[in-house]
Amino acid sequence: MGERKVLNKYYPPDFDPTLLPRNRKPRDRQIEVRIMIPFTLCCSMCKEFSYRGKKFNSKKEIAQDVTYLGIHIHRFFIKCPRCASEIVFRTDPEHADYILEHGATRNYEVWNDRRGEDEDEDENDVMKALEKKTHDNKIEMDILDALDDAKTLNARHQKVDMDKVLEKLRKEQESGDARDKIELDDEEEELVEQTEFEKNVRRISEDEEKARERERELVMAATKAAITGGVQAQPKRLAGVLVKRKAEEAADGEGSAKGQKTELAGLLGGYSSSSSD
Repeated sequence: MGERKVLNKYYPPDFDPTLLPRNRKPRDRQIEVRIMIPFTLCCSMCKEFSYRGKKFNSKKEIAQDVTYLGIHIHRFFIKCPRCASEIVFRTDPEHADYILEHGATRNYEVWNDRRGEDEDEDENDVMKALEKKTHDNKIEMDILDALDDAKTLNARHQKVDMDKVLEKLRKEQESGDARDKIELDDEEEELVEQTEFEKNVRRISEDEEKARERERELVMAATKAAITGGVQAQPKRLAGVLVKRKAEEAADGEGSAKGQKTELAGLLGGYSSSSSD
């Protein structure tokens, strides 16, 4: 019992598989299969009806005397359930159907008559036969054109020089790298210019802020000097003059910063001389 459950068998060292007898099976051997009959039939001996779909234990073999376009035709042998006479039928791949050969007769089926009528019409109708022939010729021409295209494409591929293709790809890659490098350089230049512009704007803003701070300090100093000197009307006059100078300075621009210092110093000197008088 344990031997039948193992996965590996023991083979002696002197085992030679070529000495084993080969089990050659005949080509026309019969295989026992269970089938359902594909049509309703009537036994020729006892007139027993066997309806379509009834199950039988049958023997199947490959027909050696007939084929269709290289397709094997299978023949089935069954026994009548009443008189046990043999009934034989085979496959018909040409019409996708079965043919009853021996031992029974097939019942009347409407679709078989319709198929026969269609075949007769096709044989008698000349125009339909011509159309069918034209359609077949067109399909054949399409197949030949596709075959010619495939041959042309294969010949073209055979003429392709792989070294030239690789060289072309390398040149395209180098040109693409050079183009990317130029674009990157342009972007860097734009970034540098933008940074310098921002620095200049920031520096101008700082200079303006420093000039305003110096102006504020000078005003505070002049106001303080006027108050300590006992002059009461001079601060208003000084403020009016400074406001006027500031408007002129805004119109003139940044170049008047140094002139403002000189004029303010002269103004303070004039105030000091008038106060001394």
